[in-house]
Amino acid sequence: MHTTIKTLFKKGYNKTQIASILKIDRKTVRNVLNKIDEKGVVERKTKPSILDPYKEYINIQVAKDLGAMRIFQDMQREFNFTGSYDTVKRYVNSIKNQPPKAYMVLNALPGEEAQVDFGYIGTINVNGKHKKAWVFVMTLSYSRYMYIEVVLNQSVKTFIECHKNAFKYFGGVPETVKIDNLKSGILEADFYEPTVQKNYAAFAAHYGFWAQPCRVRTPTDKGKVESSVDYVKNNCFKGRDFKNIDEAISFSKLWLNTIANARKHGTTKKIPAEVFNSIEKEKLLPLPTEDFILSHSVKCKVNTNCHISYDGNYYSVPYAYIGQEVEAIIVNDLVKIYFKEKEIALHSLWKGDKGHYTTNNEHYPTSKNISSEDILSRQRKEIKEVGDNALKFFENFINQDKLKKYDYRTIAGILSLRKDYSDEVIDAACLRAISYDAYSYKVVKRICEKRIINLPVQSNESYTNEKETCLTRDLKEYDKLSVLGELKR
Repeated sequence: MHTTIKTLFKKGYNKTQIASILKIDRKTVRNVLNKIDEKGVVERKTKPSILDPYKEYINIQVAKDLGAMRIFQDMQREFNFTGSYDTVKRYVNSIKNQPPKAYMVLNALPGEEAQVDFGYIGTINVNGKHKKAWVFVMTLSYSRYMYIEVVLNQSVKTFIECHKNAFKYFGGVPETVKIDNLKSGILEADFYEPTVQKNYAAFAAHYGFWAQPCRVRTPTDKGKVESSVDYVKNNCFKGRDFKNIDEAISFSKLWLNTIANARKHGTTKKIPAEVFNSIEKEKLLPLPTEDFILSHSVKCKVNTNCHISYDGNYYSVPYAYIGQEVEAIIVNDLVKIYFKEKEIALHSLWKGDKGHYTTNNEHYPTSKNISSEDILSRQRKEIKEVGDNALKFFENFINQDKLKKYDYRTIAGILSLRKDYSDEVIDAACLRAISYDAYSYKVVKRICEKRIINLPVQSNESYTNEKETCLTRDLKEYDKLSVLGELKR
């Protein structure tokens, strides 16, 4: 009984709950607990705190002399922290007077290690729209020589492209690359066996480096790049208002070569570019002779509009595969679409705004793939069979407004009248319509329906005779006849 009460109490149950579970008096529970601990207090199970995963990070930020509000804001931005500011403030206050925690200095040999990370730099104007932007930073641990790149996302493709550009900038590859536990590099941040994203693992194998994930929320594992990211954000981007992303990229490249890699480093007291060129560069692994091909595949269903959907955009597929499941393989900047291991379509990967249609008109059936010129040519041939007046109607119709797009439906309607009327009737109706400059299917149809093709055509000639004759009458005389009922107006 004593053991049961003690176990339940350590698990967090209070005396009343324990008494209810064991069906004993609450006083009995209290007496047993008092007997177990001579002081009358039994150690309760420690409740987890929302700050537990972030305490080491907070300790480091406090050591940098950052205030509680700044730490709280950084945690919200970097880790999507959902706790309150007061929680962070209480913990910061509790550790400010404590002696700082000791850390080992992690040294690396030339060419042995690089560290990478992203840092958020705010929004940048991209084609008239403000989009979130990050800076990718890779720092060689020995020389502190770095590479930076402005990006608009942290996708696997972007992550790998930044690595490729960094290695090209260095002219070689380090033996190890320490990466943060980003989804672009690490799928499962297990302490003992972290799972590396398959494309990134293949990329690492191709370039011959070891991808070493850092421990979860342990920024000291990559302290060199952590400080580099802060330095880049504050020195290169903070307080600068770039007109657009091109200006930001151009300035960052200039800043990297003339300031970042040319200044005396605060820790090593040496110039990174000089150390890199004199010692570390020759220790890097050589670049591979063949480029790494980034690819991944997704299953897609061909819609009735002959397109598949991938990443918010649409790519055409031959109409014969409507309703079928196909495989879209993205290789670098190409979208290859396969059906049962047979390539049926190839497109360039669209990189603009979502909702774009990339269409090959040959993927549509012939009946859906006729140009305006084809329709115009066919209708001219058919209308000529009706007669010369119909052909003249057609030519006048298509020339009445050169700026207006040809509307084939009017002529199609006139040709449909051949089902009910002879070519002679339609031809005569077209002549009457031409006389009135009435280039309309409905007008030609009415003329045919009412059989008025033989009526005289109204002329624009005036019958007014300005010279007076013996027949001339004043209009008032006609008014008199109207009053008498002899003449209606």
